[in-house]
Amino acid sequence: MNCHNMVLNYIQNCEKNEPIFIEDIKEYIMQFYKDGNTEKIFNNLKEILNRLNKNNIIKTAYKGIYYIPKTNIFGEVPLANSKIIKYKYLFDKFGNVKGYITGANLFNQVGLTTQVPNTIDIATNECKNNNRYTNKYLNVIIRKPKLKINNDNYKYLQLIDLIENKDNIFIEVENYDEIIYNFIDENKLQFEKIIKYARETNSKKTIEKMVILAR
Repeated sequence: MNCHNMVLNYIQNCEKNEPIFIEDIKEYIMQFYKDGNTEKIFNNLKEILNRLNKNNIIKTAYKGIYYIPKTNIFGEVPLANSKIIKYKYLFDKFGNVKGYITGANLFNQVGLTTQVPNTIDIATNECKNNNRYTNKYLNVIIRKPKLKINNDNYKYLQLIDLIENKDNIFIEVENYDEIIYNFIDENKLQFEKIIKYARETNSKKTIEKMVILAR
């Protein structure tokens, strides 16, 4: 199977109006070219995708992100940014957590503030080289997590963010401790693990808060 047919085969197995990332396609075809010239194969891949884009088989959402267009009675349905954000920063292709919402959005979700920021703050494993940067196309702020995020620890890391409040978000409620306790209870967080992750992230404030809540 040549490279063009490999790419076409990959795309034909993708759902309509779902993000298709060039890195995922590259990973797929590289398994057939284990000893090949990576740069040459990647350039060939980009040329193939450009041709498929010109032939309207796929559409470009942003650089390196494509989708198969879907239509309804009103015409072509654009790919929602929320889907791109979900699969680029929050979940991997197997459904495992690799990022979580933080900042004012998180504080709003749990009821600590009524602020609704224009941008979404996300801590994600995809932030590899910088502590923080803005993706203007998706209107998100990406942050490097304190620990590598996984299915088990992301709620604990959110809790630590709520307690540390390093963005100095104005708390608009008087029952702050009650909301923190409810977050722990609703997500079935274990006291021992809270302390464990607090120590691993050097969060003295979280440990102090747990002492208060445990009284």
